[in-house]
Amino acid sequence: MGKFKLLAIAGAALCVAPATAQVVINEVWENPPGDGDKFDPFLEYIELYGEPGTDLTGYAVALFKGGSDLNSDDLPETRPEIDEAFELDGVVIGESGIVVLLNDSEGFSDVEFDVPAEATILYFRAQHISPPGVNADVAGKLSNDLSSSYLLVRGRTGHALNASNMSVFDLPDYAWHKDINPDVDFDGKADFGDEGPLARRIEPMQIIDDVAWSHNGGKEYVRDSQQEISDTPGFNPDSISRVAYYGENPMRGLRMNSEGETVPTRMADEEWIYGEQGPPDGTYFYNENIAGPTDPKGDGFEDLDLAGFAMTPGDFNDSAAASVTQFRFVRGDFNFDGVVDETDGDLIAGELNMDLDRETPCLDEEGMPTGFTCWFYEGRSANALLAMMNMDKLDAVGGGNASFVTPADLEAWNDEFGPEGCNAADLAEPFETLDIADVVRFLQLFGAMDSGADIGAPMGVLDIADVVAFLQIFGAGCPS
Repeated sequence: MGKFKLLAIAGAALCVAPATAQVVINEVWENPPGDGDKFDPFLEYIELYGEPGTDLTGYAVALFKGGSDLNSDDLPETRPEIDEAFELDGVVIGESGIVVLLNDSEGFSDVEFDVPAEATILYFRAQHISPPGVNADVAGKLSNDLSSSYLLVRGRTGHALNASNMSVFDLPDYAWHKDINPDVDFDGKADFGDEGPLARRIEPMQIIDDVAWSHNGGKEYVRDSQQEISDTPGFNPDSISRVAYYGENPMRGLRMNSEGETVPTRMADEEWIYGEQGPPDGTYFYNENIAGPTDPKGDGFEDLDLAGFAMTPGDFNDSAAASVTQFRFVRGDFNFDGVVDETDGDLIAGELNMDLDRETPCLDEEGMPTGFTCWFYEGRSANALLAMMNMDKLDAVGGGNASFVTPADLEAWNDEFGPEGCNAADLAEPFETLDIADVVRFLQLFGAMDSGADIGAPMGVLDIADVVAFLQIFGAGCPS
């Protein structure tokens, strides 16, 4: 019995929702090597990683291109656009935890033959989101040039689910699809629709994960500059592979900013391996122009030696040669530091009854309300909440996973990771001490018919024997 355990309220009305848990963008092959874009329609892919069993209904993933501004005058030579967008309705992450979305715009994908059977395979053409009423619009290749922002979102303005729990895209104000300009005023912020006569409502959207990099002076559309890979002079990354996921910047490395100053690396610099691909020889190896993670060992500018590191569509990018093990979520770890400890217990205790649909006023760059309503949980906080909701997958009345963090989720974390008292009567802080707080706690549990008070035979039944057992154990005190 740990210190964060709370009473489960009998008869509480819990919403039943599809199994939902944390999920991130894991790998992207945007620009396969070869003659121009000859091989792109057969080799491109986007990979997601998440908790097996996660229902991605209502989610979508898209590539936002940030245009170009070579002379930095904020007048784009090429306008931004949503290059490709894909819905994920009905997709459930399989046993491996990997979903790979393959470009089959020319009818097939060469990558498919290298994807393990355990991975969930999707295709560009089937998942493509077309503009309303434009039946001729089909999925194409991922644009190779200009700035790239990959967004995994759960909520979109004008989007809805029908009675069959499938997306409806023909609502009047729905604009989250291919070829829309998401930033008509070219300010690096997706539009709310009030930026001018040509603006469409892209915001609010609930971003669950995002990553971006700049090229030719274009814009990035991530929630925080920490999710932007720093400038890569001399090349535009062909591909990215996730090797870490942090709750906050580990401040391991150094980089030069645009003013020539030495500053800490961004989170994205440390989370992603990114760079150029080798010749089109059927392999997925990065070549010598590879960059990042900038400094996994905290030695300033000393880059990780990634010789022999390759992309692995549909699988984890673990490389013994490069001493790289790809990121995995750790059960019970809500700040994503790889360690489950008291901090994680404090985090889940502070999020009881919270759900992903919690709203908050949208603020402008000066922190003033915009008049729109945004989502409270995004990015790391959204994935943390999803991880908390998944601690107990059967905590909804009638079965299934509740759509918010429940006392059962907290109790599951506490039972698995929480501190233990000195004996069965040590139910409350301070632990290792038996006092009136333990008596009060026992009476609360017993009054609620909670199994936490079931400490005397016969087990499975709460009766006077449990009271007697508690008094006997309490009277004996903590073992010395």
